Amino acid sequence: MDNHLHVQMEAIRGQMIATALRKQTFLHREVLVLSQMLDALIVQVQSEQRANRVKKRNGRRGVR
Repeated sequence: MDNHLHVQMEAIRGQMIATALRKQTFLHREVLVLSQMLDALIVQVQSEQRANRVKKRNGRRGVR
């Protein structure tokens, strides 16, 4: 995983948890917005990881 993305994910996760504790609910709009941002980053990381696996697999077969 790209280190920048990992740092960004952890920062947003920390903000989400702190906001949820401060608001005393995970259903507050600010918490939900942070959760959606984190979800988007997770999807991005998973897509990149999947693409890298396919690229490596095809490289081993000699396919480009």
